[in-house]
Amino acid sequence: MLIFTAFLPQFVDLSKPAGPQFAILGLLFLGLEWIAIAAYAYIGSHLRSWFAVPERQRAFNRICASLLGTAGVGLLVARRSTAGA
Repeated sequence: MLIFTAFLPQFVDLSKPAGPQFAILGLLFLGLEWIAIAAYAYIGSHLRSWFAVPERQRAFNRICASLLGTAGVGLLVARRSTAGA
């Protein structure tokens, strides 16, 4: 609902009928979303067998923890901008 009310109106030409434009944009959005969800499902089904090995799970967990920890330290040491405040 949010996509159709907040994002898609930016791409509608007001000099032409809005209904057909919204229909085309909505169908394109739904088609692309279906493709993205299918890709996620396909990748997930293949990663399930890859993550069945405990060493791979451990390596993945350590890599993700390192990335999140690095992002946290980056936020901790980042200076706050006083220009916008």
